[in-house]
Amino acid sequence: MSMESVKSKRRQAARIIIALLAVVSLILLILPFCPVSKERQQQCCAELEYERCYSLNINGKAVFYINELGTGTGLTSVSTSLDSVRWHKESLRGVWVNRYLFSPYCGGRIITTNPDYSETERLQKANSHIDTIIRHNITQLEKECQRLKRVTRRLNYYLDVHNVTDEGYNSIATLSANLLETRQEREEVLQILKAIKPNEVVGIRLIQRYTLLSHDKNGKIQRTPCELLDNEYDDDIATVQTKHHFMPDSARSIYYNSTTAAFIGKVIMHEQEPLPDFIYKGETVDGKRSGHGVFLASDGTYYDGIWENDMRNGFGFAVDTLGKIFVGEWKDNQYKGERLVYTSDRIYGIDISRYQHDIGKKHYGIDWSRLRITHLGTISNKRIRGTVDYPVSFCYIKATEGTTIKNRYYYNDYAQARNHGILCGSYHFFSTKSSATDQADYFIRNARFNKGDLPPVLDVEPYPSQVNAMGGPEVMLNKVRTWLRIVKERTGCTPILYVSQSFVNRYLTDAHDIKRNYKVWIARYGEYKPDIRLAIWQLSPDGRVAGIRGDVDINVFNGYQDEYQDFMETQLIK
Repeated sequence: MSMESVKSKRRQAARIIIALLAVVSLILLILPFCPVSKERQQQCCAELEYERCYSLNINGKAVFYINELGTGTGLTSVSTSLDSVRWHKESLRGVWVNRYLFSPYCGGRIITTNPDYSETERLQKANSHIDTIIRHNITQLEKECQRLKRVTRRLNYYLDVHNVTDEGYNSIATLSANLLETRQEREEVLQILKAIKPNEVVGIRLIQRYTLLSHDKNGKIQRTPCELLDNEYDDDIATVQTKHHFMPDSARSIYYNSTTAAFIGKVIMHEQEPLPDFIYKGETVDGKRSGHGVFLASDGTYYDGIWENDMRNGFGFAVDTLGKIFVGEWKDNQYKGERLVYTSDRIYGIDISRYQHDIGKKHYGIDWSRLRITHLGTISNKRIRGTVDYPVSFCYIKATEGTTIKNRYYYNDYAQARNHGILCGSYHFFSTKSSATDQADYFIRNARFNKGDLPPVLDVEPYPSQVNAMGGPEVMLNKVRTWLRIVKERTGCTPILYVSQSFVNRYLTDAHDIKRNYKVWIARYGEYKPDIRLAIWQLSPDGRVAGIRGDVDINVFNGYQDEYQDFMETQLIK
């Protein structure tokens, strides 16, 4: 073969190679700009969890954490621990992206959205008013700590007068412990804010966390922390990288260019939904709360109990915005009250007057040696466990009424009760027509107040017309205050106020001093326990007691043996 022929073949081969290289180069140039197939799109997508909170820094050091920057100068849900702060959470979508064209491995890099890309301006505004924010939140935290103090006090009172056999006791005990911890944390934050010195540098910082959610071979969710990288793209885009540059085997990555940018933007497009004003954890049916669930609203309202069709139905307990506790039965979101279970573990008593002796035209005595409660009355439905056969642990006896009426059987009944080892006490029936001072004097002169007796009781049962005739509710309440004060001074023992549930609802709502300073004994004959902090509940007027003819008022002490023992040690006449 001639030299010329060889050179010709070499030139031809070179032209073919150049042509092939040109074709390959053209393909490589065009390929990145080709539409991404649906299969490849799915392989390129990543599911992420985004979390956000804030820290308050003093001299560059985080001293506590904040769930959210509220409107104006408010900080919501503060915590001294990054682990216990309630992070704001969102679900995001991302795309696995190569740093370099044709790179076979993206190194765990993901492009996603930055929900808080505009937060810089907001933080700058907050930090420019940091002194105002601190002062405002000192005030708000003081109010919150007072509310939490009231709530925990009421929960602890509930726990004191119930035991583990009562429905919901353990859940309430858990809530009480959690709220106590929350209160202690809030008080710690409050002290930090109050201790800030004028020369210290104070600022609020945004904290963000991204976590990759993927599935292992068994279908279980894997959580891989991600590191936020320096932003290479638009302000509303974030670039993150998984820990150890992890990338699932099933995932594929693409290169970011003008063609893929449209696809990536469509995938990660983020429309932030407004935060719900409540959190619900529990059972649902057809998307509605049904079964057991816990509900916490942004205003602090709390409910733990049974739901039906998105409404509270059945047993549950709630805390309202003022810290008031509601434990018991609910019907269509309305609180009905607490239904006790009557057992032999409770402490029962009676109260008597001449009507247990004079029935019609006949007179009957009381066989004090036979006293046993055998029936709790028929006016309302009652949940009873076991047989009603309870000892009479205490007995109140009517002594006087107004300034002229004495119970002719009082002295004998009082002596018999003491002789038979029954804890007893005396009560006075309040008259709307007599001076409160004169009534107190009359009661003191004619009743017995021996060591170990129950506290004296004022029985107040006026009709609304009688209250109006006295001059109105405030006049009546002032007379009640006078009687209670005089009897306390004269006996050295704080009296108990006996009233009905309707009296509480109508007159005691704003009489905070009476509710605070005196224990209450309430007559309420429905199936639900009175909705007030009380000492004794008169649950029926038509009970039966062996040894007594006719109907008898049946009472139950608000608490079990430990609380009753404490009552006897601290409240009886000394």
